[in-house]
Amino acid sequence: MRALFLLLVLANLVFFAYAQVALEDAGRGDRLPQLQVAPERIKLLKSAAKAPPDRPRAPGKGIPPALPRAASSAPAACMEWGIFAGPGVARAEAALARLELAPERIERTVTDSGGYWVHMPPQKNRADADRKVGELKALGVTEFFLVQEPAKWRNAISLGIFRTDEAAQAFLARLKERGVRTAVMARRENFLKQVVFHVREPGEATVARLTMIQQEFPGSELKAGPCPNKG
Repeated sequence: MRALFLLLVLANLVFFAYAQVALEDAGRGDRLPQLQVAPERIKLLKSAAKAPPDRPRAPGKGIPPALPRAASSAPAACMEWGIFAGPGVARAEAALARLELAPERIERTVTDSGGYWVHMPPQKNRADADRKVGELKALGVTEFFLVQEPAKWRNAISLGIFRTDEAAQAFLARLKERGVRTAVMARRENFLKQVVFHVREPGEATVARLTMIQQEFPGSELKAGPCPNKG
């Protein structure tokens, strides 16, 4: 009787094990379609090597350093002040020194380009020239210098040099209003060195002070423009 009971228990265990294996095989069969690869659904991904890095790498580790930005081609802005000749150059330089700017911000350009010269013709001798100088001072004219070279223009009295005929004519008219009767204007031949000053990148305060200084030099012109190219 005991032996029969053991046989029945063993038979039940065998049947249970067989049923479990059968169920697992059936589950695998149901999942096979899900596990099969469908070629038409495959999409190629971009190579990770071509993707941008998450963060920049240090130079020397495969990524070159960023190139510097191209320098701007726009010229720097300047205030141009001139034209000066003879002793007027030194006086203008002394006036510019009052601005207390760095030396590299003030450029001096010497030119022999043509212009218009307002002057008193050469006097016969130095004594006559000195007498004319005294007359100018008495009329309140202080911006002038006595020409000594070249010989052709010795003892002439220079009153101003201008780029345009209009500016020279306007200055000559102001002199005549003051009583200067013998001053004349002529196209400037290249016998005097002309000097023009450029103040680089001036701020509003510097422009205001330059304007006040320019008023001390009635024959000069002050205007804004691009700075000259450095050779």
